Amino acid sequence: MHLTHKIALRPAPEQADYFKRACGTARRVWNWALAEWNRQYAAGQKPNAMALKRQFNAIKYSDSDWLDENGQPWLEGIHRDAHSQPFAHLQKAWKR
Repeated sequence: MHLTHKIALRPAPEQADYFKRACGTARRVWNWALAEWNRQYAAGQKPNAMALKRQFNAIKYSDSDWLDENGQPWLEGIHRDAHSQPFAHLQKAWKR
């Protein structure tokens, strides 16, 4: 027998906006990590999630691709799990 719980989310407009930004952040980090993974794999290297995460952490607050129009890192406003989980998910997907 399976027990489940359905929980309805009714976020306030500010919360809904944050959810959208967090999901967009996870998607963008996933796409960056996948592109970097494929680049390293094509170059004959053996990429792994932790190395990619360290590489990303080194650039996320300084690279122009991760800064807003004022030159500030926009990732600071998003919880760290949104930009750390994609690496674990990529590793898991690649192993499958």
